[in-house]
Amino acid sequence: MKKEFEACYSKNYAWIFAFFTVLFLVGILLLSIFWIPTISLIFITVLSLISLVFVYMFVITIRKEGTAVAVTEDKLILYKKEPVEIPLGEILKISIHDGNGSFDFIIKTSAKKYSMHCFIKEEQKKKKQFLSLLKQKGIPFTTFDIN
Repeated sequence: MKKEFEACYSKNYAWIFAFFTVLFLVGILLLSIFWIPTISLIFITVLSLISLVFVYMFVITIRKEGTAVAVTEDKLILYKKEPVEIPLGEILKISIHDGNGSFDFIIKTSAKKYSMHCFIKEEQKKKKQFLSLLKQKGIPFTTFDIN
């Protein structure tokens, strides 16, 4: 089984979530020490909720390991909870986010729409390899930037 393309999960981005969690917890501590009536309670509540979201994102990101996306034997394989195999011949179009930091794309087939969002090692290099492979295979794609 020859892999034409492979992208592996990266744990580096998890530490960004951990950093922001600590930053928000320090903010909560400072607001608790230097109490300002009416304002402190609102900001402590908001920062607590945001901290919980960042802790959740940290746990999800740090647990992922191994291959995220691969192209093998004319199949695109998305390694989610259960691996999803999509024959390259069935792909109508792929939309790829062209921003920095994550590997995001939407795959449209005649039967279904698939999406993938993950942080991968060497994201820019892997994205260029993926686009080159799509061009080589004749699969239509568009790139977009959310900003």
